[in-house]
Amino acid sequence: MTDVLELDAVRVDAAIGGRVRTLVHDCTLTVGAGETVGLVGESGSGKTLSTRAVVGLVPDYMEVGGTIRIDGADIATMPARQLRELRSHRLGMVFQTPRAHLNPLRTIGDFMTEALVHVAGVKRDAADRRAAELLDEVGITDPYRRLRQRPGDLSGGLLQRVMIAATLAMDPHILLADEITTALDVTTQEEVMAVIADLRRERELAMLFITHDLALAQAVCDRITVMKDGRTIETHPAATIAHDARDPYTRALLSASSGLESLTVEAADAASTPLLRVADLRKTFAVRGASGVGHETFVAVDGVGFTLDAGGALGIVGESGSGKSTTARIVCGLEKADAGAVTVKGESWDAPARGKRERRRRARVVQMVFQDPYQSLDPRQTVRACLAEAVRVHRPRASSADVTARVDELLTAVTLDLELASARPRALSGGQRQRVAIARALAADPEILVLDEAVSALDVTTQVEILTLLDGIRRSTGVALLMISHDLNVVRRLCDHVVVMRSGRIEEQGPAAAVLDDPQAQYTRDLLASIPRPGWVPTRRRAGRTRPLAVVTSATPTVKEGRR
Repeated sequence: MTDVLELDAVRVDAAIGGRVRTLVHDCTLTVGAGETVGLVGESGSGKTLSTRAVVGLVPDYMEVGGTIRIDGADIATMPARQLRELRSHRLGMVFQTPRAHLNPLRTIGDFMTEALVHVAGVKRDAADRRAAELLDEVGITDPYRRLRQRPGDLSGGLLQRVMIAATLAMDPHILLADEITTALDVTTQEEVMAVIADLRRERELAMLFITHDLALAQAVCDRITVMKDGRTIETHPAATIAHDARDPYTRALLSASSGLESLTVEAADAASTPLLRVADLRKTFAVRGASGVGHETFVAVDGVGFTLDAGGALGIVGESGSGKSTTARIVCGLEKADAGAVTVKGESWDAPARGKRERRRRARVVQMVFQDPYQSLDPRQTVRACLAEAVRVHRPRASSADVTARVDELLTAVTLDLELASARPRALSGGQRQRVAIARALAADPEILVLDEAVSALDVTTQVEILTLLDGIRRSTGVALLMISHDLNVVRRLCDHVVVMRSGRIEEQGPAAAVLDDPQAQYTRDLLASIPRPGWVPTRRRAGRTRPLAVVTSATPTVKEGRR
């Protein structure tokens, strides 16, 4: 097998604050023609930075060393024009967060045709047809309508397919996929990976698949390279890495992956009156019509009901768009239901809180932890200032000494080193930021903690740490947990009861062991079947493409002078 991508002792140094810091020490790996190689490691291990070095997307204050070869040619010795040609035609990169890379004011069609029109010199009408063909190839139905839509009109799974389709516009031979399924539910992840698998076969694509999900890498990759602290430490065939891995870090990753399924959850004692009762919730939104004119009614939540006992842990699972987060926001008072009832401690919360005092009283009962702590934490505040602010809101008469002591208690409760109290969010890892977010929520001494995809963006070892922390907090304080997640393994590890939602409705609910080990609904069985595991083959479960692909050939206009 001929190597089409080679990284040999790649190093990335960053000049920060007058000092040079090495972020990647030694990344060495190869990808053969038609091969998929997984690059696996925790957040901060250097996976993404090493990949960005290949496509020249590192900031100006960083310097790349070592050797990067594409089709045997060292890119460091290439003239700038040849390197641009190589990167624009041979390489394609799909990023983790499609919304961050799409202009919300431009249509999908504008985004899809930009490279075709301005780089390849294709006429606009032909570019539109090509864009529609690409959307069709990745399984997006009604592609011409999608081209007229904007990013805000599409789900996360659809946007990720758009990113893949756009990357294929220049017919690359090497695909760099950076955490492309991290924020996706299991069925959407399976759909996206099935699309990638089809493209690999039809186009003979080579792929470098960056992920922190070792189980997924084992299922879809030919070989796996493990990276830690800026260094690649070992490479093995995906099929045998579980047996062949020798480095303790790789063994720890394998153990953490299996650890997500190993925790025995103790169910809370049933109370005569549930702490939280949700009955027949319904919530609708007005959305843009299919033709782009007028509005239609979208039913986000329809007839949802469940109970949560004091000290219990209830997980709500389902695909993106199933209504999970909307339900959680209604419980927290961030959305108002059109119909139905929310009862907390026997009191109706159907009407919005009146005045600051009522809002604070409710906040002392229910607190929420969001998916992305970097977005929910003030970047200007230190950890101590952030937590002290929360303490003062709920303990307005506390002295400065009492506030300081309470902040130290919260940091200890979430197992954060007190030395980090002076740090700001940007100086913390993803797991540390999420611990701060949990500590801030605990400052109110809540009786219910709502966790909205609170671990979905974390690597597997950090997930285990946070889930173990949350389970310990539940056992020690008696706080009830309402967990919103698309990850069935996460819910299995933490929750004693599960609600499965689809298209705004409940498919089934009950004790976690019963629902996840002996599901009655076909949809639940489909969710479980979509979880990566040894021998797993991703399958398109929805309607696929409707016509064959027209691949760009040598007859397609090439790059024109002055159009780059």
